[in-house]
Amino acid sequence: MSELTLMDLLESRENRVKRQKQLLNIHGGVLVSFTLNIPGPVKDSPSYRAALYEGMNRMKDKLYDLGGVTLNYEQVRLLKTGPEGYLCVESTVGGSVKQLAWNVKRAAVSVEEESRLGRLFDIDVLWEEGSVSRSNLGEGPRKCLLCDQDAKICARSRAHKMEELLAEIDRILDEEGL
Repeated sequence: MSELTLMDLLESRENRVKRQKQLLNIHGGVLVSFTLNIPGPVKDSPSYRAALYEGMNRMKDKLYDLGGVTLNYEQVRLLKTGPEGYLCVESTVGGSVKQLAWNVKRAAVSVEEESRLGRLFDIDVLWEEGSVSRSNLGEGPRKCLLCDQDAKICARSRAHKMEELLAEIDRILDEEGL
């Protein structure tokens, strides 16, 4: 578990965007891009990897529950910048790709909100014309791990100490047996 530099993180983000575009070009349909919200310079550990796998399984269950959705491709990349997961799906019952993307994003929001572990998940839903955001669905912003404020506001203002955030993440992972 090595510490990362800002350049590592920026390069990783750039590579993720390239991979997302590549997967959409190859598979079409809707892409679910799965990462974890882990603050600090260490983004990879056995428990973080286990959390990603657990989250992806929960997302696949939600996709199955939607009905009429086929999983065409699945990949997990174990990187020093943190594990990443990808699911490419398409509709088997017709309808627009946009509607599928919106339904998949609703499922992703459900996975993110149904448990404390879900708070660690960052599930992006993309299709050929862009991404579907929580606000597109009329959903509010993600909540902070430690308080009820908007997570982005707490992160920008550094409202909480890194040690407090990491301790809470460890508690969540312990509760889940990860």
